Amino acid sequence: MDELADNRHIRPGEDETFENRQQESDIALVMQAQTGDAEAFGELIHRYRGQLFRYVRALTHDSYLAEDILQDGLIRAFIHIRQLQNAGRFMAWIQRIVRNQAYSHMQRQKQQREQHFSSFLAFGADDASWSEQDSLDMTLNHLLNDTDRRSQDTGYDPYQAVAQQEMRNNLHRLLGCLNEREQQVFTSYWMEQLSPQEMANKFNLTIANVYQVLSRSRKKVSQLHIHLSVDEMLAEWNSLGQNRVTLEEPLSFRVPQTWNSAAASIHEMLGYMGPSPSLPMVMGMSGLSFRLTILPQDIHIAGPTAYNFKEVLTRGLQHMGYRSHAVEALASEAGLNANLVDPSMLEEKAKGKRLLNPRIVRALSLIRYSIHRGIPAVVWDLNIPEFGLIYGYDDAARTLYGTDFIKSGTISYDHVGRGVNQEVFVLAAEADGMIREMNLHAALTAVLAHYRGEEPYTLPNTVSGVAAYAVWREALVYRQVEPNGHAYNIAVLWDARHYASEFFKELSLKWASTPRYSSLIPFCLRAEELYRNMSQKLNILSELFPFPDGGLPNDKLHADQAISILLEVEELERAAIVAIKELLEEMDRHSLEIVMV
Repeated sequence: MDELADNRHIRPGEDETFENRQQESDIALVMQAQTGDAEAFGELIHRYRGQLFRYVRALTHDSYLAEDILQDGLIRAFIHIRQLQNAGRFMAWIQRIVRNQAYSHMQRQKQQREQHFSSFLAFGADDASWSEQDSLDMTLNHLLNDTDRRSQDTGYDPYQAVAQQEMRNNLHRLLGCLNEREQQVFTSYWMEQLSPQEMANKFNLTIANVYQVLSRSRKKVSQLHIHLSVDEMLAEWNSLGQNRVTLEEPLSFRVPQTWNSAAASIHEMLGYMGPSPSLPMVMGMSGLSFRLTILPQDIHIAGPTAYNFKEVLTRGLQHMGYRSHAVEALASEAGLNANLVDPSMLEEKAKGKRLLNPRIVRALSLIRYSIHRGIPAVVWDLNIPEFGLIYGYDDAARTLYGTDFIKSGTISYDHVGRGVNQEVFVLAAEADGMIREMNLHAALTAVLAHYRGEEPYTLPNTVSGVAAYAVWREALVYRQVEPNGHAYNIAVLWDARHYASEFFKELSLKWASTPRYSSLIPFCLRAEELYRNMSQKLNILSELFPFPDGGLPNDKLHADQAISILLEVEELERAAIVAIKELLEEMDRHSLEIVMV
């Protein structure tokens, strides 16, 4: 079963092209495959199929099953090839796909009885799994397998008969968006389980045509599937009378106090739940005032947000004593700089042309859950790739009410997750229902892990913590800096270290009236001083490289000045790490329970 490797329908006159392809690099072939070139993809599989087969067989311990899983995985890889942003990581990327395909195969063995489209989205979906993007695959398997199972049941059960008819209706609705040829190929793959070679022979197509039809058909069915899921979800909510709620509009974005939109959003959100921690306390306890992540070479604008939002922000809320829920569908690598793209790409019209995100149902559900409890939801990329707040919804108009640093207004339901980088993130918090306690020890321990570069929640190809200063300076040395992104990194870092200073200042003031905490105050004062000095030096950089124009970071005189200041800031950063370590050691020495209500 090696169709992709050996049966590529090489036509007369194409031998020379085929031989040339054998000499091309993997990266060149990946780039060609991303344009829809099935032959280039076939050459990649020819090179790696044996290795991939051995990998899947090791997971399944079954050669025949491994062949079937691998074949399905290769089809999905071709369908999703455009999502691979780093062509040099093709092997790791496709290995992850076939691994998830193996896991999905085992999940599909379980018989599922939910009937609604929206319920299928929850089936077998792990928030951290790539296979969430294949929720359509799980739906189709469920529809086909359950319909087949019910048809084989003996006896007549009127309830099962109705359910089986509903299954057929749902399947016909999904396939109704395809033309005749697309339906033939699509159903042959899903129902008859034909291989690409068998489908090519059956319909007198090349294997390249089969892949293209499958890819195009799957996209159509996937979009209809999401539309139907949203429609069904709205119908269910409306039947409960839950069709419009609008909270008081958040005001923090009108006069921003911080460059960190995540901290601004969380601080405002917590204020709806009662007395909120101060902004310095939110910045410090969440770790946002201590972060530094750099994308090497050009100092890309995505550096300050190049981390796993769900893990970092929910952990930060936990340190402050709040439980939280999140829905996340983020790219694994840095996206576009929204400040540098054609402005038309940010318009509503452009959003409407992008594919619906498979997690839109989950995202809308979590937004409504939060708003119904009187709390706005933190949402990523309402108008640009930054955080904002959703504070209301209207089913009749199918719109959300949101605000961020750019503007306040309405957002179409269908446009959630259709920003310039097509990412989804929603965060909702709730109190524990008890006296809230802040876990300072855990928060500062996480800060040290980030400084050491040991935190697992950053994106690939980034450098975090103290080590980030070296790659930052290297970019300046080689004059490779992108001015707009560089200026943004400086502004966010200056803001973060300013709030780190304010955080330790607030701790000192809180503990001043409590004798048992008196031994901790000198360490806080020392940290406050160090971070204040950092913010003063970083302020010089922010004036030298103002956002958004960015100044002249690739000019030798300016670059050398920046390198000198960054060296000084790094030295202060290392001294601050020592102060935090000593503070933690003092807390451990006295077994103090640091509680701030």
